[in-house]
Amino acid sequence: MRQPKVDFVLNCWSEPIELIKITTSIVDYQNVRTEEIINFKGVIQPLKAEQINIKPLETRSWKWFMIHTRAEIAINTNDKIEIDDKRYKVMDKNNYSRNGFYEYHIVESYE
Repeated sequence: MRQPKVDFVLNCWSEPIELIKITTSIVDYQNVRTEEIINFKGVIQPLKAEQINIKPLETRSWKWFMIHTRAEIAINTNDKIEIDDKRYKVMDKNNYSRNGFYEYHIVESYE
């Protein structure tokens, strides 16, 4: 079954978003934090209650959001990110490029 293309809707709703991808690695026995700024256009909105209810029980009370964008961004599940000075963890990445968009689920970081 063919799904509708929704990329034209994202064009109308999208706004510029600056995301900071945070990577921590060990160099010479020291934790080194690296930040990569990623600019893209998209939409951030809260997850619906039905979507939160299927998440792990221990995370349901946290703030969940989804990002919709026409272009794939260089983040993956378990990555740490910052948007507007708030830290999040990427919990889900869905490739709906056939329908003209990508969807990411993020949760306000507990760390």
